[in-house]
Amino acid sequence: MKVSVIIRVYNAEKTIRKAVASALNQDFPKKDFEIIIVNDGSTDNSLEILKSYKKKIRLINQKNQGAVAAANRGFKEARGNYIIVLDADDYFETNILREMVAILDKKPQVDFIYSDYYEKSKEGEIKLISTKNIFNTVASGIMFRKSKFKKEGFYREDIKFPEYDLLLKTQDKWQGHHLAKPLFYYNRKEESLTGDKKWVKTALAELRKLHPKKLEEIKKIRKY
Repeated sequence: MKVSVIIRVYNAEKTIRKAVASALNQDFPKKDFEIIIVNDGSTDNSLEILKSYKKKIRLINQKNQGAVAAANRGFKEARGNYIIVLDADDYFETNILREMVAILDKKPQVDFIYSDYYEKSKEGEIKLISTKNIFNTVASGIMFRKSKFKKEGFYREDIKFPEYDLLLKTQDKWQGHHLAKPLFYYNRKEESLTGDKKWVKTALAELRKLHPKKLEEIKKIRKY
């Protein structure tokens, strides 16, 4: 298995079909990737929707443990050499797996790859986000070598911004590759955790405490 796509779901009945379709419709050999969906205790109709995909996905149900634990469950279950997260309210371009895998296959020195993306606002505005500054990335759309990610213990589960914690603690030992083209859509929602200014402030304070020597890098984290 070449790639595992991890989709974490919690009460996403309005968006999950589009997310799953974007993963299923990749222009990449079907036998070379799997889709693992972790239903994190959804109380809406998400589970019934996911059951309709039957053999097209690997469905894992668990009691609600939060988005980070759900992602880690998917990582641990993954059979692919490479792993990538897709959140249930985001969606991929059809070529994301092909483009990213080609680079990781060709460049064994690269540990992970990240691309630019489109950010969609609640009002429907779409803007292109460059990840030339790596701290403009979000959890979706970063492809890792599973072996490297596993050695780090996957995401830390007791903090609010584990994706940035991972980038900070591996900055000096992992080599990333920036793919300067938009390969997925990120839906920015005011009702999400990152829409809460107090939550974001606390999350950034956690990172400063954990990484006191990386304060300049933390200042570069994208604005929410």
